[in-house]
Amino acid sequence: MRIVPDWLIQTIWWISGIFATGALWYFISIKDYSSATGSGAAAVIFAMIAIALHRRKDQLAEQAIPAEFKESLPDDYVRRLFDDPSDVRLFQSLPDVKAVAYSAARAGWDTGITIEMRKASYDVVDFYEFVWLKLAEFYPPKHFGQDGANAYIRQYIRDRYKFHWAKHEPNGAGTGGTIVGVLTGGDVVDDLDRLIVETATAIVGYRDNFDFALWLQRWKSSSPLSV
Repeated sequence: MRIVPDWLIQTIWWISGIFATGALWYFISIKDYSSATGSGAAAVIFAMIAIALHRRKDQLAEQAIPAEFKESLPDDYVRRLFDDPSDVRLFQSLPDVKAVAYSAARAGWDTGITIEMRKASYDVVDFYEFVWLKLAEFYPPKHFGQDGANAYIRQYIRDRYKFHWAKHEPNGAGTGGTIVGVLTGGDVVDDLDRLIVETATAIVGYRDNFDFALWLQRWKSSSPLSV
């Protein structure tokens, strides 16, 4: 896509101004009315060219905006701002909610029963999905794709499950036994925890008015042990 440079538009406006002022009044002053008429016509032509280039530049700028940002906002879209005290409170509460999620999952992991351990990991993954969706609300609409953060996050999680499951079966599908489900769940949990930390760091980690180091310490201490 070609870009209309500002210097070209400004140059054409400058040429139009020369014909509209200096040249026009000079020819009028010497009573050369045919040249004055020509200067006026030239000024109009160059002005029309400059306007056309302005419009073309605006069109190119509009085309450069991704389609998902041009569409209307979804009805359930929430835009959170870290300058809003209620949104800060939400962010501050995430480590506490994480502690509850891990406490509930711990009972399942401690059974040593494969199906119970897998269900416990699913519950923690659901928690991380919830947190990621909350953090996504600190970003502009459809920032993570045209279908919205919900669809993007769910697809990401499914892809992580597929990857880790395949990773644990180097000899082919179905060769890893029932333990593969437990290992895969643990790997996805670890992936999502790192992703949440990275996203939280991007949102607020560099703000002078927020103690992110303390928040991160609380977040990590909420899950001292994993699967």
